[in-house]
Amino acid sequence: MTIDIHRHLLVKGFGHETFWDWYGKLNLGWVETEAAQAASVQEIKDKLMPSWWDPAGETAVAAMDEAGIEVSVLLPLDQGLLFGEAELSIEEQNRRVSDVARRHPQRFVYFCGVDPRRTGALELFEKSVREWGARGLKLYPTTGFLPSDRAAYPFYERAAAWKIPILFHTGGQNPPYHSQNAHPSLLLRPLVEFPDLRIVAAHLSFEWWRDLVALGKVRENLLCDFCAWQRVARANYGQFCHILRQVLDGFGAHRVLFGTDSPLLDHVASNREWVAMVRDLPHRAPPPCRFTEEEVAGLLETNARELLGPMNRGPIP
Repeated sequence: MTIDIHRHLLVKGFGHETFWDWYGKLNLGWVETEAAQAASVQEIKDKLMPSWWDPAGETAVAAMDEAGIEVSVLLPLDQGLLFGEAELSIEEQNRRVSDVARRHPQRFVYFCGVDPRRTGALELFEKSVREWGARGLKLYPTTGFLPSDRAAYPFYERAAAWKIPILFHTGGQNPPYHSQNAHPSLLLRPLVEFPDLRIVAAHLSFEWWRDLVALGKVRENLLCDFCAWQRVARANYGQFCHILRQVLDGFGAHRVLFGTDSPLLDHVASNREWVAMVRDLPHRAPPPCRFTEEEVAGLLETNARELLGPMNRGPIP
């Protein structure tokens, strides 16, 4: 079976219209070439994005079943201080995602998602963990804060005490995101000051993956996921294999996790296709890259299972 450490549950009311406009522009480069020539942002918003809306999680469960994904971690995105506030408050977004996770307790794990600069953010995090069963925290520094900002430290203290992980977005993003806030080196201070806190760097830090590997070599409490690499894997499977091999060798195979970033990358590769590309690494990876079945089992399941703990663990008192 497979565990997806990085999935989103989306509803149109979870984002301000300026955010969906930005995502529409970004997706102009993601559709097929012939369609892209005639595509407009509005067409993408009208045709592509509605396929993402999944308020009850039913579309996600169906995609997971098709791909053989047993469990997915749901990560709410707090983008309101950058793009403008969404129709639904960030508390309501977290509550709705947690409700879906509670309705499917064997399929979903809920992480709280909140910007630490918000008024009441810490209280929301505590409520998410103590009442709604959050098993981790998702932070998005490119919305305008640094991992070393003192506003984030109370979150680190509580996550370390509760023994739950924090997953950071890392890697560059187009403006208006603040890419300079997402370099993996910026995780060093919280990694050092909170040695009992396990931090997951998402996306292998994209173009900064070499710097991520260097950091992983010196900090055992750092993990990473390789979600959103579907495009690279489809375009140049050999390059994807080379980078993933370097990450495994630098981190150790036990600290690298599989993720889909679904549904945002589903039009690049379905969950089933993405799982298959990873599962086939021992057989398809071109020389000199070599992957063992044990490594792939760790990527797809056992590493995440060790990080998350028992599925039947209730809210932290």
